[in-house]
Amino acid sequence: MSKDSLSDLIDKDQLRLLKQKMKALGIDDKCIKAGDVEELDFISTGVFEVDSLLGAGMGIPSGTLIEFCGESQSGKTWLGYKLIGQAQKIGKKCAFFNVENSYYPQRAMSCGVNINQLVLVENVGSAEKYGELLKYMVQTGEYAIIVVDSVSAMIPQDELTKTLEQVQSIGLHARFVKRLTKDLTAKTSETGTIVVLINQLYMGAGVMPGTFTKTASGGNAMNYFTHMRLWINKINGANGQVTKKDAEGKDVIIGGKSKVLVMKTRYGTPGLTGEFKIMFTDDETTNPLDEFLYRAKAKGFEFIKELRKKFIYINGDTGEQIESKDSYEFVNLLISHPAPLKKTRGDESKTVFEYITGRLKITGKPLEDLLVFIKKGPPSDLENISDSLDDDEEDDGGISFDEAAKEML
Repeated sequence: MSKDSLSDLIDKDQLRLLKQKMKALGIDDKCIKAGDVEELDFISTGVFEVDSLLGAGMGIPSGTLIEFCGESQSGKTWLGYKLIGQAQKIGKKCAFFNVENSYYPQRAMSCGVNINQLVLVENVGSAEKYGELLKYMVQTGEYAIIVVDSVSAMIPQDELTKTLEQVQSIGLHARFVKRLTKDLTAKTSETGTIVVLINQLYMGAGVMPGTFTKTASGGNAMNYFTHMRLWINKINGANGQVTKKDAEGKDVIIGGKSKVLVMKTRYGTPGLTGEFKIMFTDDETTNPLDEFLYRAKAKGFEFIKELRKKFIYINGDTGEQIESKDSYEFVNLLISHPAPLKKTRGDESKTVFEYITGRLKITGKPLEDLLVFIKKGPPSDLENISDSLDDDEEDDGGISFDEAAKEML
């Protein structure tokens, strides 16, 4: 902000006295400015479902302290990889603190991370050493994103020196996290660095005797000093599995699903929830129709069953049976068939397809993607032939027979 605009807000004499006081205290003149500051830069997480929950910026703003908290295998590190990959695409420098030895290069590369341009920090020692190194790297302003995996794995020096037989200090880790987050809140804003602290959920004692509640490690410091908190939980059962049909027509699990809750945010609406997919392979393409049929079959014979590669639905009211070996034809029959008469209160479904999707709680964007996929129909034989020809043309890994003969000779 220019000096002229600041002088319009503060009287000249008061501004002169204020600058003298700031100079005596060793405070930079840039610390006081007008309220119309420059707009923040937002970096996408690489996951559309998560970006849509984070407000108008559709991403994580620069100069913020972020927490990814959740259960084990819920996708916290995966989301950190995706965020680093998006930042590297726009030429940003990133660092990864491998505190709990969770870094896997192949997994990071599949998420879009350029591991040759990634600064990896590991085996530093105590939590205090990790914290001091983290604060220094933030102060340099060289890094756009620093992911710490995880803050709950940082062990204070007092715990490292004591044996297992000695009594540990109560709340030592929580006090360390409080000091660290207080320092990082100011330093990230000064340098424009995004620091992502990955945290774990623990089962703590509840209000009533014998009850438990999920709490994050580090005490209430995370809630006070972070700018944004994302709580990530793994979806269990068939609802949390991403499946695909193999060449033999069998269901193969190729990914999982997690639910994210915006616990706190200063740039959008808190309390929003959403789901996103985590792929276990490099193949990011999914088949919404296979996922729908897999979830419907997982409910037993209540909705759909598959016998001898044939999908079957039986109307409980009339006993009428719908069956087909082709998944597209079978779903189109469900769309055209009226819904059963016995429904739960508030169920206004008119077709069997609407009835099943409602019971499986498939709504919003997943339902839209499923309907679009069904409307497109199965790929034609000509498309399959053209795709195979394109794959042959793009295959640069092999060599010709003449070249192989020359190498052998």
